[in-house]
Amino acid sequence: MAERWTGRGTHRGELQGIAPTGRRVEVPGSVFYRIVDGKIVEFRGQLDMMGLMQQLGVIASPQQAEA
Repeated sequence: MAERWTGRGTHRGELQGIAPTGRRVEVPGSVFYRIVDGKIVEFRGQLDMMGLMQQLGVIASPQQAEA
């Protein structure tokens, strides 16, 4: 089973050593579940961490890098 999601929020606390920026962010992700006898026995997920870092201004987006 698979799930796609989008997380939205405001960066108000330290995140991986990055001081709060106050920026609003929107990050897509996905989760994959393994189900046995109707129960979730394993899951793996991922999110667009590069996109998050670009939105926080930590790394340049492709458009910023070209300018």
